[in-house]
Amino acid sequence: MSREDSNLPDDAPSRDVVDPLIRAHIYSLCTALGGSSVEESGKYALGDDALACLKDLRRWLKLYDEKLNRYDVARCLSEMKLVQSDLLEIIAMWKDEETMVKPKHRIVLACIELLAPLTWPFEKNNEQMTMNHHRHIPVLQFAQASYKSTILQHGSRKILKDIVRAGLPAMAMPTIDRGERDEGIIKLILYVVRNITIIEHPMPNENDTGEEINRSATINAFAEQNVLDLLLTVSSGIADDFRAQDGVVMEAIYHLVKGVDVESLFRNDEQEAEKRGKDLTSLLKMEDDMKRTKTASTRHNRFGTSLWVERNDGTRSFVSGQDALLGKATGLEKLDKSKKYKKSAGGDRKGVSKKTEFDMTVRLDTSARKHLKSFVEEFIDSGFNPLFLSIRRAIDRDVERLLDSHTRQYFYLVAWFLDAERVRRRVIAKDRKKRGVTGVQEEDSFGVVAAVLNHEFLVTLQRKMVNWFDLKQWTELQAGMRCFTQILYTVQDMMLSPIEDDQEIAENIQNRLFYEETTMDLVHNICKSYTKQPFKWLDDCIEMVHVHLKLLEKYSQQHEHMFVRSRRRQTKKKKQTALETGDTDADELREENEEELVAASKRAVRERTFDFQRFETKYLNQSCINTFIAFLGFYKELDVNQIMRPIKMLHRIFEKRKMEVLLYRMDLVDLLYQMMQGSKALPRSHPAYKQVDQFAKHYLRKLFKKLEAEPAMYVELLFTKVNSTIHFLQHGYDKAAHVPRSRPAAELQIKPGEGLNHEEQIGICVGALLDDNNSSHVEWLKDILKSAATERKLWEDESAARALLEVEGRDPDAPPPSESEHPQPPDIFINPSTPAQKTALFKNGTLRLLLTLLGCEKTDLINETLETKWLFPSHLTSHTLSTNLTNLQKFANDPPTFSDNLVASDFLRRKLLPRKRDALSSASEDEDEHQFEPNDPRPRDPKQPPGKKRNKRLKASGEIEVEKAPAKQKEKMQIRSEKFVSISDDESDDEEAARAFFEKEREIRMMTERLARGRRYRSWRGGGWGRGRRRRKRKRREGERGRRRDGG
Repeated sequence: MSREDSNLPDDAPSRDVVDPLIRAHIYSLCTALGGSSVEESGKYALGDDALACLKDLRRWLKLYDEKLNRYDVARCLSEMKLVQSDLLEIIAMWKDEETMVKPKHRIVLACIELLAPLTWPFEKNNEQMTMNHHRHIPVLQFAQASYKSTILQHGSRKILKDIVRAGLPAMAMPTIDRGERDEGIIKLILYVVRNITIIEHPMPNENDTGEEINRSATINAFAEQNVLDLLLTVSSGIADDFRAQDGVVMEAIYHLVKGVDVESLFRNDEQEAEKRGKDLTSLLKMEDDMKRTKTASTRHNRFGTSLWVERNDGTRSFVSGQDALLGKATGLEKLDKSKKYKKSAGGDRKGVSKKTEFDMTVRLDTSARKHLKSFVEEFIDSGFNPLFLSIRRAIDRDVERLLDSHTRQYFYLVAWFLDAERVRRRVIAKDRKKRGVTGVQEEDSFGVVAAVLNHEFLVTLQRKMVNWFDLKQWTELQAGMRCFTQILYTVQDMMLSPIEDDQEIAENIQNRLFYEETTMDLVHNICKSYTKQPFKWLDDCIEMVHVHLKLLEKYSQQHEHMFVRSRRRQTKKKKQTALETGDTDADELREENEEELVAASKRAVRERTFDFQRFETKYLNQSCINTFIAFLGFYKELDVNQIMRPIKMLHRIFEKRKMEVLLYRMDLVDLLYQMMQGSKALPRSHPAYKQVDQFAKHYLRKLFKKLEAEPAMYVELLFTKVNSTIHFLQHGYDKAAHVPRSRPAAELQIKPGEGLNHEEQIGICVGALLDDNNSSHVEWLKDILKSAATERKLWEDESAARALLEVEGRDPDAPPPSESEHPQPPDIFINPSTPAQKTALFKNGTLRLLLTLLGCEKTDLINETLETKWLFPSHLTSHTLSTNLTNLQKFANDPPTFSDNLVASDFLRRKLLPRKRDALSSASEDEDEHQFEPNDPRPRDPKQPPGKKRNKRLKASGEIEVEKAPAKQKEKMQIRSEKFVSISDDESDDEEAARAFFEKEREIRMMTERLARGRRYRSWRGGGWGRGRRRRKRKRREGERGRRRDGG
């Protein structure tokens, strides 16, 4: 049986589009597949080799189109209308009772195998497009729209249901019993469903609007033909039965809900009708305003109009066009437009400003909204956690079945469903309030979305957002921003939950979010990076910053001591510089292996206290303010919540932080004027009008006062403020430059245990300086030592001569002068002659160690700076200086050598600083409050808190040593009884009682001494109380055994 000639397309293209031989083969296979029955009019009849024809067509698609990256076979099949005339008719012939009939099942599966590639979405970039693609893809896009329309509007109304039924036998099998063919069938069914959701009309127009394949029609058909039930079943069983199908199911759900307004989804019919009425009213008003401002077309429009405006100084400005006659505001606006400088925006080569699928908005009809609402509620209750948990684990493992687009869709869906869950909770709460229901219900728990409220998900989200921001992938970053914002909203709702577990989870999530400084810096950097991104991207960015700052401020107020973990980078270059300058331990640096160097170059983590005002200061810059002002410029398209976000941020900067100068800008002045009094001003009935008007008046009032006080601000209004300008304009004086204090080199020392004498230690230092090519420092030090030795020798000779003269002229009977009366030689200062020598004294650790070995000292040991002087102290004799000079010259001429390939620097190491005492121990000692004052034996007041116990410090050997208080503290703690005991109290008239008292005291003392001697004797002889006791028992048992033997 063959296809009739009348079925051939009338609008067949010219034969040069596709190879005629290919076209002939495809046409012949389509004709042999089947056609209208001769016996029964209007019924489809299969050909004799229908299954073989279907398989041949599948081979042609696979081996020709897919392998050669062409669309010739698909073009031929679209011209023959294979899907509409053959495949769908064959599927519609499959009856419900024939589900388990294998021949029928095989034919239906063969048709589905052709549907999958024919409906596959086109994902080609301009760089990947060939001439064949440009020729065929536009035609095939219209063909796919026709395929979808026929599938959804087929007369049988069961095409999708039959497609789902074809996969039920494989789905019903246990996971262990499934083979590759069964998994392939399940995947094939899901891909066909995914493809149908993706297909949209390529070019809607007045004659073909595409309403038969829009989102509402798709959702209604899916609901009627059990496709939504299939998606719910697979998503809820992802963890056990459908582990490999998570990506395709998520993609199908994504294309069903993207662009749908969550608020409208959960409105009832009355609320939706009211909302549409308000929208219609606003549109009619907008149209009326446009007509009022638009110049009516008359026969005089072809005549030109020229106006001039004369200023006070006599100058004139000309305006052309009849628009200037409409009113004063219109004329001035036209005048401003004529003189306004329009900067060239430049080419957007990377497509940053191009609108994406996130910018679209889809409206659903009533039936589709009800079906989708029911699907969303059931999915949140049963499929949210299994599906998104599986996807998150797959993203972390970077599995091959997930594409880059799947990660973006994943975070978009998480944000969308979290928003839907929040809206559903609000609707349920309002309904309960109307019915008067109180108490905690099962649906109050946030466990239905627990898969995205854990630390693992937050780590994945942060890692992806950082990666997308670094690569400037703005569309993917937008999905991450939406997800992060909805996480914050959900945490905010969980804190108000009546369930304690939800509150605890919310607290833990906040601890995780606000502990990482990188997350907070990422939000700030995203806000600062706005350039040409679409409006929806800017809206998501502003909302994320607003919610993040709001929650962070509240969290920091609730936690007085808040810590964050910041990261800093330590690179190899920094260590090498420190090694050259001697600022660190050369021995430790040279002993590090490659792994330690790589680890040192990574980010080092440290904790620090968090100050919200300090973090908020990061937003006080022109880039962030430009982002908020740019968003406020869309005020005609914003609702009240969107307008208030930038207004609140500007108020925070202007009033709370007192950074008015940052907002003294001409563009902001003009924007506020346009919002309040311009031709496109906000209506007074707008909910945000009052608050915006209050801010604008307050802002302008302060601006005028500033202009009166400082006329130079007129010029500053036109320019961007830099940090130095901001401080001067704000306070009237320049900001003091903060110069960081330079730190001296780390102190070095000779490694202990080497057994080196003083002379050899000098040789080690000289050798280390020579190895580092610092021979100039050695020569300079030799000259200094030589000069110092000569100067000290002259002073000693002079002092000896003066002493001799004093001895000859002194009275012989007078006592000899004491040591303190002998004059001390003056200190000899080291004065570097060049900046290099001055820096070396401060930064070269080896040179500083050599000076110390030579007996030099510093004038300031605590606050050493670059100006700190070194000197030879007065107690150094000329002989000592000469000896050190001799050693220095000796090792400079003949540097020391070492065995085992060692160098001089191998004998040096950083000087160990004294170990600091434990902070808790120090605090307890410093803040020790005695239980009663000194010289006051009265008992402590029970209402006062007891004094803190003294800390014990654990020594390395395991012993516990009680830290002793200083002598002054002991003296303070002692109680002097003389304050309360007088001499008269010691006198007693009863001598007998006194004698008895002292006699009893002597007996107690003697008894105590005997006990102490016996204890010491037993402890020394027996090795302790326990050992002596065991030895006595053993002797007693041996004596009993001996007596028994003697008696026996």
